[in-house]
Amino acid sequence: MRKYLSILMVLGLVLLCIGCINKEIKGQIEEFVEKQEVYVNEKSLDGYIDTISKEEPEYVAEKKSWMRDILENNIEKYDLEVEKIKILDDDKVSLKLRQSYQYEGKKYSIQIPLLLVKENGCWKDHDLLFDEMVTPHFRIKYHKNLKKYAVAIKNVCENAYSNVQKRYGEGIEGKTIIKLYENQELLRQSVKLSFSWQFAGWYEYPESIKTTEFEDEETYRKILEHELIHKITIKKSNNNMPYWFSEGVAVYFANFPNQPKDFQTKEYYLNTYRDYEIDILKLEKANLEKMEEDKSIHCYYDSSGMVIKFIVEKYGVEKVKKIVEELGRFPYEEGTGSEINEQSIKRYHLVLEKVLGVCVEELNKEWIQFINEAE
Repeated sequence: MRKYLSILMVLGLVLLCIGCINKEIKGQIEEFVEKQEVYVNEKSLDGYIDTISKEEPEYVAEKKSWMRDILENNIEKYDLEVEKIKILDDDKVSLKLRQSYQYEGKKYSIQIPLLLVKENGCWKDHDLLFDEMVTPHFRIKYHKNLKKYAVAIKNVCENAYSNVQKRYGEGIEGKTIIKLYENQELLRQSVKLSFSWQFAGWYEYPESIKTTEFEDEETYRKILEHELIHKITIKKSNNNMPYWFSEGVAVYFANFPNQPKDFQTKEYYLNTYRDYEIDILKLEKANLEKMEEDKSIHCYYDSSGMVIKFIVEKYGVEKVKKIVEELGRFPYEEGTGSEINEQSIKRYHLVLEKVLGVCVEELNKEWIQFINEAE
């Protein structure tokens, strides 16, 4: 009997110690989450980035972009609430966080599955809780319940890689990380809290390609091809392309080859967007990220692609690639497309005259004449 009592006492002490350790860890985690919330509300970029794990460089870049968006926009009442803590071991914890904020009179809220790890004795944000699978040119990160979608990406990503290299004629640097999010709203809030609409895919250099749930493998192939063109051209241009030009190049080399030829005709374009009368100067002024109407968004993409198609037909595809290359002679600009667009447009105007021998106003007149001429 004494023997059993001794065992019970030892077990009781062990459980008590575990409980104390768990309580201590939970206290540390709640303190960490509160610290992140304060840094966001105080718009402290350095403070917030100090809470991020440095193990994955692409994640650090993503969080810098995410935080710069908060610095530039009036994000209000940002709040993080811990809904669930799961201690995986002494140095690793998974969380379910409720992220809430207000922007331009609208309230937003979503649950985030986050992984925290201890680095040099301090808790760090290690990105969302992802599993991973690997192909020769990709690392696919996905939430555990999205494995079938990750498999769909795995089935087509190498084809997308090959297609993009053949179409653009250049290789793709390094291994590309793809992150698969549970829904479009989680994807949107992971990219920019100010973004006005939910999108299917996203890429900014030197970040990961991001997407969400789609049932059709071909949808993933098309998304990846578009984002991989961005990866090639943003790197080659030193992140100096105007927003519209970057999207136009991706549409021309990735979207158009996947569409019926009729969709690329002047007749189809004008019949679809006649009321918009988009030209190059209007594209330069437009802010894609603030658009809310679906047709306006589609018009922006299709118009950008059609302008690139026009440049290819008049001046040659190598001239488009030469513009990208010449933009790469300018210093690298850190920031997403919308952040650096004004500077990129100025640099693009200089390169345009050098490569095509026309100024942007002349090119715009040529585009307007081209699009309104009968085929």
